[in-house]
Amino acid sequence: MVGNFSFNNILSEQLACPTCKTHKKDAILTKCFHVFCLNCLKTRYETRNRKCPKCNATFGANDYHRIYLT
Repeated sequence: MVGNFSFNNILSEQLACPTCKTHKKDAILTKCFHVFCLNCLKTRYETRNRKCPKCNATFGANDYHRIYLT
């Protein structure tokens, strides 16, 4: 135990999407290499808000890809 958090809680926090905080990170923007959940990136693309939530780098349909963290 580290303070009040167990290892699993810390790991879950690190793997959570920084935008929605509910889904796990599973997609990467290849322009800036920031990682989010695929749902957030698809939603941003479909609503024409095609900028990285962290650094505002623009991205297109071929600039985000699914990743598998094991």
